[in-house]
Amino acid sequence: MMSRPGFEPIRWAPKVPQALIWQIYQNDAQGMTNEELLAETGSRLLRRCRSIQLATSRGLECPRCGMRMQLPESEPWRLLPGPHACPNPDCGWQTTPAEWHASWRHRDLLGAAALPAFETYLRDYPRAATPQARMLCIDLLIHAFHVSLRDGQPGRSFANNLIEGSHQQVLALLDRLFALPGGASKEDWRASVQKMHARRRGQA
Repeated sequence: MMSRPGFEPIRWAPKVPQALIWQIYQNDAQGMTNEELLAETGSRLLRRCRSIQLATSRGLECPRCGMRMQLPESEPWRLLPGPHACPNPDCGWQTTPAEWHASWRHRDLLGAAALPAFETYLRDYPRAATPQARMLCIDLLIHAFHVSLRDGQPGRSFANNLIEGSHQQVLALLDRLFALPGGASKEDWRASVQKMHARRRGQA
């Protein structure tokens, strides 16, 4: 990304460490609740979902004042004029479409086919009033798949957009989570993973 005097780069929420996800599930399996750890994990997932929602919709938050900005969606980003100034008249920060694109490129921040999963989390997690409700929101989110807009079949695990590690490493973590007590949906999960792999090999 280019550098200029007074330039502040666009910031996105990072992925969540695998260790946090593993620990809250270990606690849950043992009937223990660390509300501080659960809140930290849930909040980090919430911030990551917001970043994905923004990047997917050509939005961003001004790194200087925090105001939300929106790039036009009428043209491919390469054809958009620039620069684009923060709508806060007292701010003065600005960016270009190229800088915006470079800020999220190769960072797993686009999630168009998984919009229902993270929009549900953005809606439901802040309303969750108990640790059990918050844990359920997290569980539903990280086990969601990108769903094909063509036929509604699972295309790719959405957790790779949320959790640190490669796609295969994150799938391995999710499989380990189902080995914990109470993982009654493990066969359904593995069936979805098999469908996903078959689709990606062109066998379905």
